[in-house]
Amino acid sequence: MRADPSLIHSQSEVRILAAIRDLLGVAATLDEVAAAALRLCAAMMQADASSLLLRDYDGGYRKFSFVTTEGARDVEHLRLDFGEGIVGAVVEKGLPQVVPDVSRDPRFSERVDTVGGLKAGSVACVPFRVKEGIVGTLEVAKKDAGSLGDKDLELLTALAGSVAVIAENTRVLSEIKDLHDKLEQANRVKAQFLATTSHELRTPINIIIGNLDLLLGGFLGELTARQKDSLRTALRNSGEALNLISSLLDLSRIEAGQFVIRVEEFRLDDVWKELELLFRIGLSGKEVELSWEAKEGLPPLKTDKIKVKEILSNIIFNAVKYTQQGKIEVTAFPLGAGETVQIEVRDTGVGIPKEYLPVIFEPFRQVEGSSPSVHGGVGLGLSIARRLVDLLHGQIVVESELGRGSTFRITLPTKYSA
Repeated sequence: MRADPSLIHSQSEVRILAAIRDLLGVAATLDEVAAAALRLCAAMMQADASSLLLRDYDGGYRKFSFVTTEGARDVEHLRLDFGEGIVGAVVEKGLPQVVPDVSRDPRFSERVDTVGGLKAGSVACVPFRVKEGIVGTLEVAKKDAGSLGDKDLELLTALAGSVAVIAENTRVLSEIKDLHDKLEQANRVKAQFLATTSHELRTPINIIIGNLDLLLGGFLGELTARQKDSLRTALRNSGEALNLISSLLDLSRIEAGQFVIRVEEFRLDDVWKELELLFRIGLSGKEVELSWEAKEGLPPLKTDKIKVKEILSNIIFNAVKYTQQGKIEVTAFPLGAGETVQIEVRDTGVGIPKEYLPVIFEPFRQVEGSSPSVHGGVGLGLSIARRLVDLLHGQIVVESELGRGSTFRITLPTKYSA
């Protein structure tokens, strides 16, 4: 026994929206949204079949069909000539159409108006609108002629408006996901390229640094003061190039999510001894005093030594680059009951303007006027240090005054916990 159509038509648009949202709330793809929407339309309109025509990227249309006796049909792809069939007229004029008896309407097209192979007696078709305009049609069909009228058209129009919003949102989300997947793939390729290139460049630069060191040490003969100055400049620039390559390699690993925490016990004194020579190479030719002090009671750390080393390397090299004379003081001391340590890097360099402090930890950021040709680098060191500190559940803050220098404070847990 068929339900009284008047009861269906009396439902408010709010209830229609609620029904659609309940039914489509779990739909994930456009195909699932279309199938769910067509089932709902057929049920609410007491129709024998329903179809959704959606414009595709190539200018054609995708046709989703549902027949009550068979369920959802495979998606068809078709070209719609201008004004062809009932659906063509609706797309062309943007007006809903009801055809009580398709046998008496010359516009009816077997090719585009037939819904899932059903031999229809009457059809109702409304435009499918999104913000960009009409992108297709929503159509229902019944076997018996004269079984669809203007009241059915009103209900179908309300349904189409609600379904269009959900379908468009689903389409946009699908496009965003596709774009996200493509960007992730591009990032992986970029990271692999950077890692490979950086690795290939490190070896020859290390050889250059080793040979320069031999020359400066007098192992290959005595040098004049002028020759030594030139070699110190070459040694300093080689060290900066090596640091830049290491930074690119670190950035590629971070962006590719390739960093793994390897916990071991060590002392900060040992880390300093491993890094000090590189810092002094960077200070070659500068009148800068470099000092290290580990305060009494400084406990050993049980965390990732390599990452702590990279953090200190990037922060102190930043001080080395921007300090032409004066001093760089590095101090480490325990905080509280020894559960955390703080490493303070204080320099008498050029300083950082107050307005730049919020952005200095962003990648490829450099203070205006700090040309790479003058100071070296491309603005990666602080960004990498910040990301590594975050990985180790620490904090990093900076205080600076233009022309007076900067102080970076790094706070790390003495014991890493995931």
